Amino acid sequence: MKTIDLIVRQAEISKIFPNGFQLLLEDTASTLDAIKAADEEIKKKCGNFPVKEFKSLLHMVYHPHEDRFYKQVAVQAHVKSKPFLNIRENPKMPLPNETTIILIPQGGCQTDWEEPVT
Repeated sequence: MKTIDLIVRQAEISKIFPNGFQLLLEDTASTLDAIKAADEEIKKKCGNFPVKEFKSLLHMVYHPHEDRFYKQVAVQAHVKSKPFLNIRENPKMPLPNETTIILIPQGGCQTDWEEPVT
Protein backbone atom coordinates (compact mmCIF):
# COMPACT_ATOMS: atom_id res chain seq x y z
CA MET A 1 0.00 0.00 0.00
CA LYS A 2 1.08 3.58 -0.59
CA THR A 3 -0.06 7.03 0.45
CA ILE A 4 -1.08 9.68 -2.06
CA ASP A 5 -2.07 13.27 -1.28
CA LEU A 6 -4.53 14.78 -3.75
CA ILE A 7 -5.15 18.51 -3.54
CA VAL A 8 -8.09 19.79 -5.61
CA ARG A 9 -8.20 23.52 -6.28
CA GLN A 10 -11.89 23.99 -7.03
CA ALA A 11 -14.20 26.19 -4.92
CA GLU A 12 -17.01 23.75 -4.04
CA ILE A 13 -14.66 20.83 -3.39
CA SER A 14 -12.13 22.92 -1.43
CA LYS A 15 -14.89 24.13 0.91
CA ILE A 16 -15.76 20.54 1.83
CA PHE A 17 -12.20 19.15 1.76
CA PRO A 18 -9.93 22.12 2.59
CA ASN A 19 -6.92 19.87 3.26
CA GLY A 20 -7.44 17.75 0.16
CA PHE A 21 -7.50 13.98 0.26
CA GLN A 22 -5.04 11.69 2.03
CA LEU A 23 -5.46 8.36 0.25
CA LEU A 24 -4.17 4.88 1.01
CA LEU A 25 -4.03 3.02 -2.32
CA GLU A 26 -2.70 -0.20 -3.83
CA ASP A 27 0.95 -0.22 -4.88
CA THR A 28 -0.02 -0.17 -8.57
CA ALA A 29 -2.38 2.83 -8.21
CA SER A 30 -2.28 5.63 -10.77
CA THR A 31 -3.49 9.22 -10.85
CA LEU A 32 -6.84 7.98 -12.16
CA ASP A 33 -7.11 5.58 -9.22
CA ALA A 34 -6.41 8.47 -6.83
CA ILE A 35 -9.14 10.57 -8.47
CA LYS A 36 -11.59 7.65 -8.24
CA ALA A 37 -10.73 7.19 -4.55
CA ALA A 38 -11.34 10.91 -3.96
CA ASP A 39 -14.71 10.55 -5.73
CA GLU A 40 -15.61 7.79 -3.26
CA GLU A 41 -14.78 10.08 -0.33
CA ILE A 42 -16.83 12.89 -1.89
CA LYS A 43 -19.75 10.52 -2.40
CA LYS A 44 -19.58 9.32 1.23
CA LYS A 45 -19.51 12.85 2.62
CA CYS A 46 -21.83 14.65 0.17
CA GLY A 47 -24.04 12.07 -1.50
CA ASN A 48 -24.07 13.92 -4.81
CA PHE A 49 -21.08 15.54 -6.45
CA PRO A 50 -21.00 19.19 -5.25
CA VAL A 51 -20.27 20.78 -8.66
CA LYS A 52 -23.66 20.90 -10.36
CA GLU A 53 -22.80 20.36 -14.01
CA PHE A 54 -20.64 17.27 -13.35
CA LYS A 55 -21.22 13.70 -12.15
CA SER A 56 -17.83 13.29 -10.46
CA LEU A 57 -14.32 14.65 -10.23
CA LEU A 58 -13.20 12.12 -12.82
CA HIS A 59 -15.98 13.29 -15.16
CA MET A 60 -14.83 16.88 -14.61
CA VAL A 61 -11.17 16.33 -15.49
CA TYR A 62 -10.69 13.27 -17.71
CA HIS A 63 -11.61 12.53 -21.34
CA PRO A 64 -12.40 8.78 -21.25
CA HIS A 65 -12.44 8.14 -25.01
CA GLU A 66 -9.08 9.80 -25.64
CA ASP A 67 -7.45 8.63 -22.39
CA ARG A 68 -6.24 12.09 -21.34
CA PHE A 69 -7.00 15.07 -19.14
CA TYR A 70 -9.08 17.87 -20.64
CA LYS A 71 -7.01 20.80 -21.90
CA GLN A 72 -8.32 23.20 -19.25
CA VAL A 73 -7.23 20.92 -16.42
CA ALA A 74 -3.99 21.85 -14.69
CA VAL A 75 -2.37 18.81 -13.13
CA GLN A 76 1.01 18.26 -11.55
CA ALA A 77 2.60 15.68 -9.29
CA HIS A 78 5.79 15.33 -7.32
CA VAL A 79 7.53 13.24 -4.72
CA LYS A 80 10.47 14.26 -2.56
CA SER A 81 12.90 12.19 -4.61
CA LYS A 82 11.60 13.42 -7.97
CA PRO A 83 10.33 17.01 -8.20
CA PHE A 84 8.20 16.45 -11.31
CA LEU A 85 6.14 13.48 -12.52
CA ASN A 86 4.59 13.79 -15.97
CA ILE A 87 1.16 12.45 -15.14
CA ARG A 88 -0.52 14.56 -17.82
CA GLU A 89 1.14 12.45 -20.53
CA ASN A 90 0.57 9.18 -18.69
CA PRO A 91 -2.38 9.30 -16.26
CA LYS A 92 -2.32 5.51 -15.83
CA MET A 93 1.31 5.19 -14.75
CA PRO A 94 1.79 3.76 -11.26
CA LEU A 95 2.59 6.52 -8.79
CA PRO A 96 5.46 6.33 -6.32
CA ASN A 97 4.65 6.20 -2.62
CA GLU A 98 4.10 9.62 -1.02
CA THR A 99 3.18 11.36 -4.26
CA THR A 100 1.42 14.70 -4.01
CA ILE A 101 -0.95 15.53 -6.85
CA ILE A 102 -2.33 19.03 -7.40
CA LEU A 103 -5.40 19.13 -9.61
CA ILE A 104 -7.05 22.31 -10.87
CA PRO A 105 -10.12 21.20 -12.85
CA GLN A 106 -10.80 24.56 -14.45
CA GLY A 107 -7.46 26.28 -14.97
CA GLY A 108 -8.12 29.99 -15.46
CA CYS A 109 -5.38 30.71 -18.00
CA GLN A 110 -6.58 28.17 -20.55
CA THR A 111 -8.29 29.47 -23.68
CA ASP A 112 -8.66 26.08 -25.36
CA TRP A 113 -11.67 24.89 -23.32
CA GLU A 114 -13.26 21.45 -23.80
CA GLU A 115 -16.72 20.32 -22.73
CA PRO A 116 -16.66 17.07 -20.73
CA VAL A 117 -17.90 13.91 -22.41
CA THR A 118 -21.15 12.67 -20.92
